[in-house]
Amino acid sequence: MKKKIIVTLLLCIITLTSVFAFAGCQPSELIGFDIELAKLVANDLGVDVKFQLIKWGSKETELSSKNIDLIWNGLTINDERKQQFCISTPYMNNKQIAIIRKSDSNKYTSLENIKNAKFAYEEGSAGQDVAKANGFTKVAGLKAQMDALMEVKAGTSDIALVDSVLGNFYCSADTSFSNLMIIPDLVFAVEQYGIAARKSDVGTIDKINTSLAKLQANGELAKLAEKYGLKSELCDVSYESKWDTLTDEEKAGWNYIVEKGNFVVGYTLYAPIAYEED
Repeated sequence: MKKKIIVTLLLCIITLTSVFAFAGCQPSELIGFDIELAKLVANDLGVDVKFQLIKWGSKETELSSKNIDLIWNGLTINDERKQQFCISTPYMNNKQIAIIRKSDSNKYTSLENIKNAKFAYEEGSAGQDVAKANGFTKVAGLKAQMDALMEVKAGTSDIALVDSVLGNFYCSADTSFSNLMIIPDLVFAVEQYGIAARKSDVGTIDKINTSLAKLQANGELAKLAEKYGLKSELCDVSYESKWDTLTDEEKAGWNYIVEKGNFVVGYTLYAPIAYEED
């Protein structure tokens, strides 16, 4: 009888331990404006969406090797990328800005007095382009924009060159980066975000553009942007489908997605675009 009681108690302990361990190890939920927008577009187009965490500096390789189908993560549209990718119509406005510690607010105030600072940026980002264009020599290229913020917060670097969409979010009073601030009136570049596919995937981008225009017309795009505090940054998405005029080769990329039933989005973590919530 005692053995049965002991065995029963042990089973109860093991069961409860497993339950609590499972509850404590629940994966974080991936959220953010681009994440939810990709889901809306996928639903509208009748396919699923999968998300693949990537290194931003390797995004070109990830796309060309078909590990991902789309770079959808606050991608700055520029002439070089237009030559390299097939890019959607712009959907969000952004700027390249400088973030410093509040304790350095009197030290770093303008382009003239920041040149000798140590800068941090994400490898392969528009922030890196800013560093090159301005001749900043003390630089640290990192895996993600969040790493650049962490460098400045820790005092390892003086200035983070990042997107205003990210900077405005993290420099608010209710985040762990509340000791950081944006240098006022210092804007390096005014730009727009787009979604990139392989150069030949014209049909894929046509489908995405058509869906984005539809989501703007029915108010879903504005509703989502308001949820993440980005309504004022939205572009006017106007587009008419060109699908019927495309060649079979241009349609092939989208047909490939339909055949496998999903498109895979490559992303990096930074709020409010793509981040994890416990």
